[in-house]
Amino acid sequence: MAQLREMEKEVCYILFHLNNIFSILTNVKTQNKQLKEAAYRTYVRPQVEYCSTILHPWQKHLTHRIEMVQRSAARYVQNDYLYTSSVTNMLRELKWSTLEQCRNQASLTMLHKIHNKQVNVDHSHLTTTRSNKFLIPHSKTKHHMNSFFPPAIRLWNELPTEIMDAPTVPAFASGLNKFYAF
Repeated sequence: MAQLREMEKEVCYILFHLNNIFSILTNVKTQNKQLKEAAYRTYVRPQVEYCSTILHPWQKHLTHRIEMVQRSAARYVQNDYLYTSSVTNMLRELKWSTLEQCRNQASLTMLHKIHNKQVNVDHSHLTTTRSNKFLIPHSKTKHHMNSFFPPAIRLWNELPTEIMDAPTVPAFASGLNKFYAF
């Protein structure tokens, strides 16, 4: 429980810091979308991805707050603050993947590396089937159920066999991009 509070504090601190950075960016008066997008990708997006991927906040309220940073940035870059405008369409137009998509791709890529012994992570507790799928480990707690392996395995088991069997990380990433249309 204490770890959870620490994670929440860290996410809140980073979000507070990002709001300060974002305030500075919005005070720069320019209509140049490329400049705005470059500023977002340089100063904001890496920290948002850190919150989303590394901290992997499975609590809905934290995930929502992190996604809202990206949605605000899409409005900023597009210079469209109308209440009736669709931020989802803005994200599509900008060709920005959602943070959930980034997190899923990162998790699947890491699981591919673990499975192919490209990183030194013990996975002897995982059982694979003949079709290269993993059995989802039993979880007694929410913390374990939402830790790295169970959600990554659920995503992995949805993949076509030809993607799971990709011999290299670039081939795997390419297969993922086609499968999910990132």
